[in-house]
Amino acid sequence: MDYLSLINRDNLLDKTYIPNNLVNANSIYKDNIIVVKKVSNMFNSLKKEALKKGYDIDIMSGYRDYNYQKKIYDRLVNEKGFNYAFRHIAPPGGSEHQTGLAIDVCIYRDGKCYIEHEISNFDEIKWLHNNAHRFGFILRYPYGLEDITGYDYEPWHIRYVGNMASYIYHNNLTLEKFLVKK
Repeated sequence: MDYLSLINRDNLLDKTYIPNNLVNANSIYKDNIIVVKKVSNMFNSLKKEALKKGYDIDIMSGYRDYNYQKKIYDRLVNEKGFNYAFRHIAPPGGSEHQTGLAIDVCIYRDGKCYIEHEISNFDEIKWLHNNAHRFGFILRYPYGLEDITGYDYEPWHIRYVGNMASYIYHNNLTLEKFLVKK
């Protein structure tokens, strides 16, 4: 898969799509989190750099197959309604997690793990947002650009895009805007 592939509600993956180079991410958060090998390598480099600053960042979610995405999507629709789910979770086939290129991060502090909106104002997440591009990642759903991405701000969701990450970061673009400019 092309690192710059746009996957969303309008650009769906086939339900049978599975990346062919998945590896164990060796996450402390949970066993058996898998991602594309390049994503694992680059995230490990990012993690080592963060640790030099005293920031303990880990992967809490990586690859999800179509059926698992359907399960969590359906559960959120049932619990919170379609309108809520529409802004907060990709439908089956529309999740970047199915590519193995997207990861959700968590932060460890003082022996406790923090996730999702809990980390919005952490120094670690600010550092991540300002440095992820150096390792090929972008913040996929930035604050204030929800009308472009179609999803609410997710400070924990980064996506591997490879060499174009710094360009996207320095020009304050979303993946959608970058691909239109190409």
